[in-house]
Amino acid sequence: MAAAGLVAGCLAVMFQPAIDVWLRADYSTGIAEIREIRLDDGSIAVLGAGSALDVAYEPKRRYVRLLSGEAYFEVKPDATRPFQVAAGEVDSTVLGTAFDVRLGSDAVSVAVNHGRVAVASPVAAAALAAPLGAGDWVRVASDGAVQRGKDLPELVGGWRSGMLAVRDRAIADVVEEIGRHYRGKILLAGGEIASKRVTGVYDLRRPADALQAIAQAHGARLHRVGPWLLVLSGW
Repeated sequence: MAAAGLVAGCLAVMFQPAIDVWLRADYSTGIAEIREIRLDDGSIAVLGAGSALDVAYEPKRRYVRLLSGEAYFEVKPDATRPFQVAAGEVDSTVLGTAFDVRLGSDAVSVAVNHGRVAVASPVAAAALAAPLGAGDWVRVASDGAVQRGKDLPELVGGWRSGMLAVRDRAIADVVEEIGRHYRGKILLAGGEIASKRVTGVYDLRRPADALQAIAQAHGARLHRVGPWLLVLSGW
């Protein structure tokens, strides 16, 4: 009885954050699930795998909060009601545009397909003064560090087709995204593999193959430990 109680307590601690997100969300997705949602105003939100979204529309603004994962928004123009997406401590505001928001473990990323997006955060106010245009992206870390760049606009939200195109991104960041499509656990171990940069196109429908491609590109190894654990190692 004592052992069973201890196991139950540990499971509760492990899964409580996920349960809290699920209870707060109006829409959510499971592992490897991508879901298109038509919102009340006609805007479209596409939720990536393992993602959750809370919607709270008001008379003078359209407000949604990304609770976990990633979402791509195609916003119906309405000059009287700005569309605002909150993710962590980052807010993105538009009138009508298409853009992507990703809430990672240590950063929030925003990328624009077309239109303009104003991004704001109390942890990095000065660095976010200029709005984002087509192809622009910004990454705001939890410590306030900001990275900005520009890619082809058509790459934004490419994961909706099941293919993930990345350019010069940290392996840890890419593995986190691939992990939402794997029905198991992915671990990074050994050396500086997590911080190395990667560029490529990966099939999210075959996460193990995607990880193997990353490993080969950096002289790393992918270890399979049972049916539900993959370890990407720099050793």
